[in-house]
Amino acid sequence: MGLLDNLSDSIRSTTQDLGKKAQNATDMTKLQYDKKVKEGELIKLYEKLGKKYYQEHKDEDSEEIKRITAVTLRIKEISDDIMALKGGVACPKCGALVKNGSMYCSACGEKIEDIFEE
Repeated sequence: MGLLDNLSDSIRSTTQDLGKKAQNATDMTKLQYDKKVKEGELIKLYEKLGKKYYQEHKDEDSEEIKRITAVTLRIKEISDDIMALKGGVACPKCGALVKNGSMYCSACGEKIEDIFEE
């Protein structure tokens, strides 16, 4: 009987160890996921704060402000070029593509005709 008892205890102990390891792996995965979610949230908060700071200080003469302004203007130029290649312009209200000759934006309804007269 002693051999069977030892074998039974060994199996029970191994099963418990495997259960603990599986639980630890599950807990680790959950924590890693939670960490990634919070890091993403932190990045968004930094971006929001940075945009707010830029809006409040965009008239200052710092190198960073100048660089942000230059990159922002270049992005606008590239966006305009993309819209032109698609046969239209960006709606000034919502940014959607407005085909040349359209009087209104099909996305938001903004009156557009003034843009094409320029």
